Amino acid sequence: MKMTIIPFSGMHPLYDDIVAIVGKERVSDDKVIISSYRMDASHLTAERPGIVVMPETVEEVQAIVKLCGNSKTPIIAAGGRNGICGACLPRQRGAVMLDMVKMDKVVELDEDAMTVTVEAGLRWAELIHRLDEKGYKIGFRGPYGGNVGTVGGSTSINSIGYAASKFGPSTEGTVSLEVVLANGDVIRTGTGWNTSAQLFGRYSTYNDLTGVFLGDHGTLGIKTKVTLKIYPKAEHITYGDFGFRTLEDATKAFYEVQKRGLTEELNLLADRQSTDTFFPGFLDNHPEINAMFASIVQEIDEELASRKMEIIREIALEHGGKDLGNFASQMHWGELFNLVQPLYNNGFWLNTCHLRPISRIPDVMEKAWSIFDKHKLLKNGIKWIASCLGAERTYATGWITIFAPTPDKMDLAMTAWNELLDAILETGGCPYWSGLLWENRVLERTNKVFLETYRKIKNALDPDNIFAPGVFKGVE
Repeated sequence: MKMTIIPFSGMHPLYDDIVAIVGKERVSDDKVIISSYRMDASHLTAERPGIVVMPETVEEVQAIVKLCGNSKTPIIAAGGRNGICGACLPRQRGAVMLDMVKMDKVVELDEDAMTVTVEAGLRWAELIHRLDEKGYKIGFRGPYGGNVGTVGGSTSINSIGYAASKFGPSTEGTVSLEVVLANGDVIRTGTGWNTSAQLFGRYSTYNDLTGVFLGDHGTLGIKTKVTLKIYPKAEHITYGDFGFRTLEDATKAFYEVQKRGLTEELNLLADRQSTDTFFPGFLDNHPEINAMFASIVQEIDEELASRKMEIIREIALEHGGKDLGNFASQMHWGELFNLVQPLYNNGFWLNTCHLRPISRIPDVMEKAWSIFDKHKLLKNGIKWIASCLGAERTYATGWITIFAPTPDKMDLAMTAWNELLDAILETGGCPYWSGLLWENRVLERTNKVFLETYRKIKNALDPDNIFAPGVFKGVE
């Protein structure tokens, strides 16, 4: 039997220089270790990084960035690698990957300006816990994998999830960023331009430089601190589940609830198959129900929370809805960050995360059902969950996830999935992240002037193209 020998660490050309910056304990180029960094939570794979380093301070990040700039070495920042689109995976060999999870401090809780500044590697679940102890909450509460997902990672890819129905995606709650640029300099955006000012506002004096770095997929700089809006802790929660005979009726009611800004969280399951997969047995006593939504209201006042849920119920009934109680909504909210992992029991995930106007949910589902029927997914044991989360005002995320139960079903599931990705764009959907999942498709459809403008910004900020090279270029 042939044995595989794992080389000792120290093979990467920058190994000794990086060790001199952070110490040996937080650096590795061992092939076994770095191989785990070529994947996130999706089925996608990419190049291995050449070396992984865990910085603990902005000064360490600056020194590593300068080192990479001088040697023209690619550098990529990663958070918890909980994403499902391959956004943080290396495109080129030999890259230095910054694993940011040791930069996890709450830097400042500013109760006057109602903001919290945190290091970019802090996990959402930990931030929520720390704020809760102080009597506060954040708006957007992290992606559904927030036990692992980090604040910096979410703001880098426009992440969306808990409480986006009321507060919008991760980027909407961002007030200011601290970013290390390609030459090692540090920029602080928003009111951070004034070293004597608090970090209280995003739009101040100049154009919105915070927005330049939000959703950049790590191509323009390394985020080291993020300042977020906070709100008083709200103790009173009401829940409601409402079922409908048709998706069209459910969508109309969903739209009316969302545009009124009534909920912290509003989730739609677009068909019976989705509800049965997510909440097995929930609709067994309701054979007439084919679509449903779950709503969560959170307020500082009990009467206000109750009245808002009454209004939601009235809207649902006006559109032919049926009150299903509160099991689904209460379970969803109560199991904060713990609902994602059990879904892996259904098999391998193939995701289609995107945004769309609420009114166009039926359009994409007509396409989806046609694709599912065409490939006989259910007869082959392949399930799906088609869900939407109300976001901000009158748009929603669309999460149509196909689950291949076993590896031998993966080819069939992939065929249907690829057709579904095209259908999403053809029906007006816009991915909120790109990554390996979406990149080729969105680049084909992106206005050339838009891309040229982005690339001018990239060239100005990162002339040697060391930050996440290859991203927004297309996947070979």
